[in-house]
Amino acid sequence: MKKLLSKIVLFLILSLTAFSYNFPIDDPYSATIIGSASMMTEGVSENIPLKVYEIQIKDKKDIPDVFWYASKFKFSFSKQKNKKAPLIFVLAGTGSDYSTTRVKFMQRIFHDAGYHTIAISSQMSQQFMISASSNSVPGLLLEDNEDIYKAMKLAYNKIKDQVEVTDFYIMGYSLGGSNAAVLSYIDEKEKAFNFKRVFMVNPPVNLYDSAVKLDKYLDDYTGGKSAGIEKLLNTTLAKIKGGLTSEYANIGADTIYNIVKGDILSDSEKKAYIGLAFRLASTDLNFISDFITKSHIYTKNPEKVDKYTNMKEYFKAVNFATFEDYVNKIGFPYYKKYNKDLTTEDLKEKASLRVIEDYLRTSPKIAAVTNADELILNEKDFAFLKDVFKDRLIIYPKGGHCGNMFYKENVDIMLKFINEGVFKYEN
Repeated sequence: MKKLLSKIVLFLILSLTAFSYNFPIDDPYSATIIGSASMMTEGVSENIPLKVYEIQIKDKKDIPDVFWYASKFKFSFSKQKNKKAPLIFVLAGTGSDYSTTRVKFMQRIFHDAGYHTIAISSQMSQQFMISASSNSVPGLLLEDNEDIYKAMKLAYNKIKDQVEVTDFYIMGYSLGGSNAAVLSYIDEKEKAFNFKRVFMVNPPVNLYDSAVKLDKYLDDYTGGKSAGIEKLLNTTLAKIKGGLTSEYANIGADTIYNIVKGDILSDSEKKAYIGLAFRLASTDLNFISDFITKSHIYTKNPEKVDKYTNMKEYFKAVNFATFEDYVNKIGFPYYKKYNKDLTTEDLKEKASLRVIEDYLRTSPKIAAVTNADELILNEKDFAFLKDVFKDRLIIYPKGGHCGNMFYKENVDIMLKFINEGVFKYEN
């Protein structure tokens, strides 16, 4: 009997070892900072043929002079030597644009796997809000993705003579993951691409709830005071050799994470840096949306501002505004003008994957991955994902927010699904 029990225990240990998940960073905050800014898969090409294209989507007269630098929509494209190949759209995360490190990492991975790639900026990036958003008030998933879908069609049209696409695919991380699913929903009717498969990496379920969690990380550390936030930002930028340069003029998550990923930090400091990266995106969101919509929350006289105006006082007025500030002061009042019965709860629902819940339940071509220690999800969100996706959802035991998406095991599972439609993870 003892021998039998010993064999059973040994079998269980071997089974556990065989299927254990060996991502090397246990702490979700460190994973988010280090992993999401590091390629953790060996053999991926360092350089691929990548070219940036521009498209004039909006009429120039509708773009304020102060935003001249982003008047044209930009995207990056990498092509295979063989024209005949599949093409995948890579969608950037919250507030990030087509040129961020994480997007380029994904393009390198898929280029090596034999795909043409087109990288698309987030609807909450400066680049997209100014050049491609129909109203510059992002946050409603269906409306935002109508804009993204239009931009994708124009981007493909720009390069289509260079390729012979066998099938179209789409993937995104963070908000880009949620966007990927909504774009697939839109495409079921429009049929511009007929996506073969869709892959969602660490998607938020409800954009508003996730944003509030990240805002709180920073406020808990700084007491919600702008002086504390400014001090943290300046301390971070001081770590750059030579101080702040033009390279860091548009500071985002990639910049913050690359600066601090080698530092020894407490949990509260790690959370603060994660919150800071998100807050900077929220600040851009508040300023640009207010300016373009003439909401007069932060910019009282936008008509007097041109490309030669010193913007320091205007940026100061935004005062590190949160995503919640954006919703309450700009987003909700803007949409309320078009629907007097609209409530804030209605608005939050429109920022949720629940707007396409029925489609997500029934579409076998969509798969999602997240982590058990995901920073932007709550228990209700996990329950929603499990209930809706069932066996089309993988929850890795660790990885934080997007911290393990370049880890080899994750990359292999992603490519297996995109390439073959096989979605399997043993743990």
